[in-house]
Amino acid sequence: MKHFTLTSPKNKMLYCLTLFLFLGLGLNSCSNDDSGIPTDHEQIIRVEDNPIATVPYHFTPKNTFPENTKFYWYNDQTLISEEGTFTHTFPKVGEYKIGLRAIENGIQRHYTYIFKVIAKDEPQYITLDLTKFDLSKGIPTAGGFYWQETYSETAKFSSQIFTFSHTGNESWNYWDGFTVSNSTGNVNHAEGGGSAGWLNYQWGNMAQGGVKGKGTPYIVGYWGYYDKDWNAEEGVFDEKKYSNWVKIEDGNHSFKATSVQIANHPWPYYGNLYGDGFARPFVKGDTFKITVHGVDKDNKVKPEVVTHYLADFRGDKLQMSQAWEKVDLKTLGEVKYIFFQLESTDSSPSVGPNTAVYFCMDQLTVEKIIK
Repeated sequence: MKHFTLTSPKNKMLYCLTLFLFLGLGLNSCSNDDSGIPTDHEQIIRVEDNPIATVPYHFTPKNTFPENTKFYWYNDQTLISEEGTFTHTFPKVGEYKIGLRAIENGIQRHYTYIFKVIAKDEPQYITLDLTKFDLSKGIPTAGGFYWQETYSETAKFSSQIFTFSHTGNESWNYWDGFTVSNSTGNVNHAEGGGSAGWLNYQWGNMAQGGVKGKGTPYIVGYWGYYDKDWNAEEGVFDEKKYSNWVKIEDGNHSFKATSVQIANHPWPYYGNLYGDGFARPFVKGDTFKITVHGVDKDNKVKPEVVTHYLADFRGDKLQMSQAWEKVDLKTLGEVKYIFFQLESTDSSPSVGPNTAVYFCMDQLTVEKIIK
């Protein structure tokens, strides 16, 4: 623990002011050996892991620090470690703030890591959160932006423990898999009943934003079935053979599928209502559905399937939602991947669905398996 020398009222006042400024971090930074070092602003980092009360927890921050960084970790104003990686035991259930003062190349930076500590038998859920996805350099579209790498050939994107499939071809203006958008667009862009008007407006959803509200980020999925899923070996999963998959991993744990939020994309929504040049208007008996499949740790496709209807005309009228709908995935059990496929009764055996095979997704949730 560092010692502080208070030789005058002026120094004492300076010490108290500094302590007040960094009280939220549980640390102070006015020791004799670092006075005069420039200080960067504080960063608040909510840790995705959930430590278990009374069980030693091994913590390695995901921030990238230079090799010569000096670490000073604090809990409730008490120095607990001077290592980049350390072990700490939280005494009981609750939310804890662990402060870090890191001196990096002559710059002093302050971080607050927030942990939700749980009981040993309490489920640990991780939910996809796209609120920090950077769309500032995105491509403008109706009421927002979409990911600037959507047509890049090799780009993929990740969030937390989730990695999303994506392929693109800029010369062909083609993409499949997943992209991210915050477009509020949800109107019909068919031109004279044709589909050409949709090509510049593939990025909306009927809910006008993610689950957290209008204009918030969400995922748009396009099912590139023709060159992929149709040619996949039955029962064996291969990333290159499936269009719309999500890999779930953190390097240490296994996970059970829990739930996902699904919303209608405007192109199939209006195509099912009015037709779009390829798709015809739905009639009684028609359906448009999404199926969700799990893949086990050995890359075998599991037999369980979850089905959700995006459009359903099996009753007296066509049922299509304009809101997010939560889909229960618990029957998939433990999964290394999940993948999505689409089926429409407006379809050709040789060409596939006439319905535009788009859907929107948010808040995928899994449960961490504690062994």
